[in-house]
This record gives sequence, C-alpha cells and structure tokens, in this order.
Amino acid sequence: MIQGLGTDICPAARWVHLMDRFGEKPIHRILAPEEAEYLLNGNRQRLPERLAGRWALREAFGKALGVGLDGWSWKELRFRNGRLWTEGLLAEKMQRKGIARLHGSISHDSGMAFAVVILEGDPTRHD
Repeated sequence: MIQGLGTDICPAARWVHLMDRFGEKPIHRILAPEEAEYLLNGNRQRLPERLAGRWALREAFGKALGVGLDGWSWKELRFRNGRLWTEGLLAEKMQRKGIARLHGSISHDSGMAFAVVILEGDPTRHD
C-alpha cells in the first residue's frame, strides 16, 4: 500500500550559484560523506545537475513523508545507483510509521532535475 508520494523539481543553476558562492560546503551540509564523495569524484561537469537531483529527491521525500524538510536528517536519506534507502534515526522513523520500502527516481534534462519518491507500507501491518 502506498503511504506517501512526493515530487520535486530543482534547477541545476541553483547549485552552480551555491558552489560559486560557498564551494563544497553546501554539498556536505545535505549529503552523507559517502554520497558527497561519490558525486564529487564523478563527472564535475554534471555535478550541478546531479546535486539538483539529490536536492529534489530530498524535497520529494519530505513531501511523501508529509513533513517537508523538517524533523529528519537530510544526510540519513541515501540514493545511489537508483536505490533509495534511509539510515540511522530516519530508518527508525520509517519503521515506526510502518514504511517498509522506499522507491525513488531522479531525471535530468535541460538544466532541470526532477525527482519522485514513493513510500510503501508493510501490507501485513494493520495499525
């Protein structure tokens, strides 16, 4: 059963501006160290669109969860190779809410990144 659905769109230009102004600091503010390292070691020309995708994913997740960007750690949401998962206190929060699976996807085109997140509940749980 679907318990949450969220979408978001983010322009890559926002990340170009942030990196011009603050360097890598914003990247480390929202991403776990491993996720930041993965992106920073990749294609630097595509870095702004990939960061925009990660930001859109976090926005979409917050919408699916029904809380926006408050009440959870952005660094505990992970996305790599098309797989979305949570760690730490956020994973515990998902378990308490009965969310068994997370689905996420990111797309980039024409300087924009789009993300969608679906939170799927445990079909055997009846709260």
